Amino acid sequence: MAEVSAPVPSPKPSLGERLGQWFGRGGKSGGPGGAPSDGNDRKDGKGDGKLVAATLSTRTENALRRQLTQCLSARLTDSSANEAAREFMARYGAASAAEQLALLAIVADICASDGEAGADPKAGRDGKDVKDAKETRRAATGLAGALGSARVRFLKRFNALPDGLPFLVRWRADMLHHRAALPGLAALEEDLGSLFSTWFDVGLLELHPITWDSPASLFEKLMRYEAVHEISSWADLRNRLDSDRRCYAFFHPRMPREPLIFVEVAFVPDMAADVHSLLDEKAPLEDLRRVRWAIFYSISNTQPGLRGVSFGNFLLKRVIDELHVDFPKLRNFATLSPIPGFNDWLRQLGAQTLAEVLGPKRAKLLAQEPSLTAQATGAQVMAWLQTSPERKSVQALQRTLGEALAAYYLARESVRGQPRDPVARFHLGNGARVERINWHADLSKKGAKQSCGMMVNYLYEPDELDANLQRLIDGQPALGRAVARLL
Repeated sequence: MAEVSAPVPSPKPSLGERLGQWFGRGGKSGGPGGAPSDGNDRKDGKGDGKLVAATLSTRTENALRRQLTQCLSARLTDSSANEAAREFMARYGAASAAEQLALLAIVADICASDGEAGADPKAGRDGKDVKDAKETRRAATGLAGALGSARVRFLKRFNALPDGLPFLVRWRADMLHHRAALPGLAALEEDLGSLFSTWFDVGLLELHPITWDSPASLFEKLMRYEAVHEISSWADLRNRLDSDRRCYAFFHPRMPREPLIFVEVAFVPDMAADVHSLLDEKAPLEDLRRVRWAIFYSISNTQPGLRGVSFGNFLLKRVIDELHVDFPKLRNFATLSPIPGFNDWLRQLGAQTLAEVLGPKRAKLLAQEPSLTAQATGAQVMAWLQTSPERKSVQALQRTLGEALAAYYLARESVRGQPRDPVARFHLGNGARVERINWHADLSKKGAKQSCGMMVNYLYEPDELDANLQRLIDGQPALGRAVARLL
C-alpha cells in the first residue's frame, strides 16, 4: 500500500532570526508584525511561477554540454569525468535560482533520451522497429530497466562524490519543482527517485533522539522543518524537549547532521483530546513512573527531494520499540493528528449529497437550524461549523454533526481504494485504527482552515497492526467503537 508522508514545510527564518524576534533583538522579520515567514516572501523566485532562466553565453553552454555529456558517457572510474561532475556540482550549488534553472534546462535537454549508451541512431527506421523501440523505452522507465542506463551511471557518479548524496537530494527537489516547465527532466527525476528507494532503505537509516543536549544546529532544523504545529518560541521548543517528552529522527550515515523525518512524543495520563493542553508550556511535568499513554503529536518529513521514499511507517514502529525499552509497562500508543483534507471535501458537497452523508436523522436536525437554508450545502455547513454560537444547544448540534461528518470522511471517503485524507492514508496504512474524533481540538487558524478545529486519534496496538492493515486492503478501515457509532 502506497504511503503518503506528512507534509514538507516551507523554509523558515534561521534560529538566530527567530530568537531575535522572540527576544526583541532585531533580526530580519519573517512577516507582518514580526510573524514567522510562511515561505511566500522568498526572493529567489522559486515557486512564484515567474522565474526566468538566466541567459548563458553560447561558449558557456557548449562547455557545459561537453562537461555533462562526458559525465553521462564515461565509465564510473573515469577520473576526468568525476572531476567534471565535481565542478558541475560546485557550480550548481553556487548559482542563483535563475542560473540553476538554466543549468537544469541543459541537463533536461541532454538527459531527455532513454540514455542507453551505444544505441545505433540509424536502427529501427521501419514501423515495427520503431514500435519495438518505444516499447523498450517504456519498459526501461522502472529501476530494473534503468540500472544499465547512462542516466543512472550519471547519477551514481555524483553519489560517489563526498557531498554527492546531499546534493542529489536537493537537486531532485529542484527537479520536482521545475518538472512541469522542463518535461525533459522527467526520466532523470524518476531514475533518481528509484535510486533513492535503495540508497535510503530503512535498513541503512539510524534512529537517534533529539534532546536538549543536542547541537543547536539540530534545534534550528527542528524549528524549520516542523510541519504540523509551528514552534512559536524558545519556551515552546524547550517544552517539546522536556523530560516528559521525546523526539526521534531518522538520519542517513552520509547525511549525519540532517534529519530526514522526525516524530515528537508526549507522555500523558489519558489519550490526548486537544493540542492546546498537550503543548501547554505551563503544564506540570508528567510522572514518568506512571506513564500510561505515548502520544505522537507531530510527524514531519524534512526533505522535498525524498518525496515518494517510504520510511515514515518504519519510524513509528522503531520508536514504539525504543519506548518499550525505556518504559516496559507502556502499552498505549496513539496520535493526535490533523484532518487536513476535511474542509476541502466538505466544501464540495452539494445539498443532496450532504443529506445522504448525514443520514435521515442528522439531516432532520440540520434542517431545524434557523441560521441555515432548508437545503444547506457543504460549504454553508462548513462556514456554520466555524462560528461560535452562544446557545449551548447549537454548540451541541455543531459538535454532533461535525464529528459525524469527520467520521464519514475518514472511514468512507477513498481515492483509488485508499483513504482520501493524506494523514489517514499514512496512519491507516501503518496498521493504526481511527479511534476517536476530537471536537475543538485545534482552534488555531490552521486548525479551523483544515478541519473546523477537529483532530483525530489513531490508535497503534502493536499486536493488531497487521490485521488492521488487511482490513484496510479489504476496504474496511479499522474503527474504534466511538467512531463506528458516528456512522
